[in-house]
Amino acid sequence: MQVITAPERDTIKHQSIFLAGTIDDGKSEDWQAKLIKDLSDDNQEVSILNPRRSNWGDISKNALHKQITWELDHLEKADIIFMYIIGTSKSPISLLEMGIHIKDSKLIVVCEPEFYRYDNVRITCEYYNAEIYDSLGEGIDALLSQLE
Repeated sequence: MQVITAPERDTIKHQSIFLAGTIDDGKSEDWQAKLIKDLSDDNQEVSILNPRRSNWGDISKNALHKQITWELDHLEKADIIFMYIIGTSKSPISLLEMGIHIKDSKLIVVCEPEFYRYDNVRITCEYYNAEIYDSLGEGIDALLSQLE
């Protein structure tokens, strides 16, 4: 397994999965680490594109520009976009990214029903035939079935 973490630039070697979704400036649960561990335990030969940096907080405008362009570049390059929206978050960037990629057949959305805009996310996914799941476990199962 290959893991490319923002702002690293490396050649993608395998089928790639971008980990979109709640980060909340690094304050949210590190669900990305759980997903990476699950994929590693399952011996998946994939390239993980992880936007979650180790140093969130007050980053310079230059570092922010690099972060945003890294995310946009890697969202485009990814074979699969796995998006997890935590119910207690606001996740405005995740909603933006979902809007950009909702018509792509590569989007898997996990949105907890407690999310304040859950119905907007659910109805939009249904309208555009994007996969949507209510829990991280269901989403990971769907992802694993796509990788088999």
